[in-house]
Amino acid sequence: MKILDATAGCRSIWYQKDLPFVTFMDKRNGTFVARSENSKLKDIRYKKIKPDIVSEWKDAPFPDESFDMIVFDPPHKIGRRDKKICSLEVSYGMLYADDWRHVLSGGINKLFKLLKPEGFFILKWCETDKPLEEILKLFPYKPLFGTRTGQKNMNHWVVFIKYRPEKPLC
Repeated sequence: MKILDATAGCRSIWYQKDLPFVTFMDKRNGTFVARSENSKLKDIRYKKIKPDIVSEWKDAPFPDESFDMIVFDPPHKIGRRDKKICSLEVSYGMLYADDWRHVLSGGINKLFKLLKPEGFFILKWCETDKPLEEILKLFPYKPLFGTRTGQKNMNHWVVFIKYRPEKPLC
């Protein structure tokens, strides 16, 4: 089994952070300071990001059909390019209002190419700026199932399976 975490960051969703069959990918590598503009010195947080592969998810350097499962937690904040970089952008990345749909759909299609037939794709999406139903329109397959989590029920975990059209699921 081979799993790709396409947006690993500091591996915060993983209980086991060093499994040999999981490839952790992120465009960042190093220790980053994450703090809000008005924070005090005690509010400074350091994010240590040490991916196995340094690459952005939309440019993932793997051959097609390399993975049995892909985990994807893309940036969910939609911002403006002319704004100062904020703590959320350092921690999670940012999509931009002028091209978020194009960037996200291109990345999703790229990642689905990396997924083996009958492989699983797990999406984590937070509805702070865009509702899940708008994001699901960007996927080449319909979701199998999912659930809401978080204090305000704004986080979604959604599972997809890649299947060949000539081979129905049931």
